[in-house]
Amino acid sequence: MENKSTIFFYGGAGTVTGSNFLLDGGHSKILIDCGLFQGEHSFDDTNWLPFPFNPGEISYLINTHAHIDHIGRIPKLVKDGYTGRILSTEATKALAEPMLLDAMELSRRTAEHIGKEPLYDEVDIRQALSQWDTVPYHKVVELPDGFSVEFFDSGHILGSALAKFTRAGKSVVFTGDLGGGNSPLLSLCEIPEGVDYLVMESVYGDRVQKDRTNRLEDLGKYITDNAERGGTLLIPAFSTERTQDLLYEIRALMTEKKVPSVPVYLDSPLAEKITASYLAYPQYFSKAMQQRVQGGEHIFEFAELQYVHDAGESRAIAARPGPKIILAGSGMSNGGRVVGHEAEILPDQKSTVLIVGYQAAGSLGRKLAEGAKQVSIKGQKITVRAHVDTMYGYSAHMDSEQLLAFAQQVGEANTGGGLREVFVVMGEPAAASFLVQRLRDYVGLHATAPTAGEKAEVAV
Repeated sequence: MENKSTIFFYGGAGTVTGSNFLLDGGHSKILIDCGLFQGEHSFDDTNWLPFPFNPGEISYLINTHAHIDHIGRIPKLVKDGYTGRILSTEATKALAEPMLLDAMELSRRTAEHIGKEPLYDEVDIRQALSQWDTVPYHKVVELPDGFSVEFFDSGHILGSALAKFTRAGKSVVFTGDLGGGNSPLLSLCEIPEGVDYLVMESVYGDRVQKDRTNRLEDLGKYITDNAERGGTLLIPAFSTERTQDLLYEIRALMTEKKVPSVPVYLDSPLAEKITASYLAYPQYFSKAMQQRVQGGEHIFEFAELQYVHDAGESRAIAARPGPKIILAGSGMSNGGRVVGHEAEILPDQKSTVLIVGYQAAGSLGRKLAEGAKQVSIKGQKITVRAHVDTMYGYSAHMDSEQLLAFAQQVGEANTGGGLREVFVVMGEPAAASFLVQRLRDYVGLHATAPTAGEKAEVAV
C-alpha cells in the first residue's frame, strides 16, 4: 500500500515571500523553511500573526537557504514552542546568524511603529542556532516516520539547496529558490533524480531575462556613463549574493582599467559580514572559483573599495564631491540605508539608480522600476529626476525558460515514470499561473499553483 503524505502551503503560496511549507507524513510533521513575509516594508504585519500550526508539534525544520524570506521567522518559531532540530548546509547556518540579527533590529523598529512587541530577540536567535545542525550536499539524513532528506546544490546563493525527501522509494523535492547560472561565484543548479513530486519556485515564471552574456560590459557602461556625468551610481543590492557578485565584477572592471577609477562605497555592515562568511566557506564556490581563492586571489578586494560602518559615515557620503558608486541595502528599497541615499540622489539628473533584482509589489524599488516620477520617502515627496535603470542579468533566480527546462529535466531524470505533479509556488499570482500553463502545454506535466492555506495529498 502506498504511503500518503499531505503538503500544507502556509507561506510562499500566491506570493514570493514568506516561504513556509509543511510535509505531514501521518506520524511526523516536517517544516520546510520559515521565512518572513515582505512587501512594501521589510517586515509585513502578517509576520506577527500566530503560526497556522502548533510549533510544538513539528518534528523537524529543514531550511533551504539563508535569504530572510526563508529563515526570518525561525526565531519566532522557537520562541513559540519549537524544540526540535533545524537542518541546513553549513554555509546556510553561517549566513543565517548575521541575517537574523539584522532582521531582529528591523523587527524592533517595525514593532515600535505598529505598536507590537518585537517578533523575537537575541535570546531567541541564540536558542535557534543551538538547535541548528548542518550537513553537506548529498549526505542522506534519516528523519522521523521513515523519511530521509538529501540536499542538492540549487546555485542560488552560497550553500543554497534543493531538499529531496524520500520515503519507501517515492520522493518530493522542495526547490527553495533556483539559481539561473548568473553568479560568477557559484556552481550551476543540480538536477535531482527519481523525483515524483516537485514544489518549485516561480519568481520569474512569466518573464525571460535579457541576454546575460553582455552583463559585465553593460555594468561597465553604467559606471562609465555615470562617471562622465559626475553623478552617483546607486545600486540597491541584497546583502547576500547580489552584493558579492557586484563587488567581484566591479573589481574586475577597475583592476583591468575598463572603467574610470571612482570611489566604491559598500554601505551595509550586514553585506560586509556576509562577504566575510563567503570567504570563510569557499568550498561552496564553483570549482573554478575555489581554485582562484586557493591560489591566493583576493576576489573582493580592490583599491577603490571603502566599507561604511556607521550611520554618520553613511550620511557623509553625499558631501563627498565627484562621481562615486554606492552599494547599499535593502535590495528592494523597503528599508535600510539605501533609502537615505535615494532621497539624496533621486532629484539629481546626473545620478543613476540601478535596480538589479526582484522588487516586491508595493516596494519603493518596484515603484521606481515601473517609472514613478514622484515617490514618498519617510513622509517626504521626492521628485525623480535621476536615471532609473534595470539590469536583471544579476538575478539570482531562473527565468521562465530555465524553470520550464528545469522541470522537464527533473521529470526526465525519473526513470520510474516522470513527475506525477508539480506545485508552483513562491511567485506572484500572474507569474505562477503563467508557469503552470507553460508546464502543462509545453512539457505535459500536471501542474497547479496552490494558494495560501491549501493542501495537497502526495503518495510519499
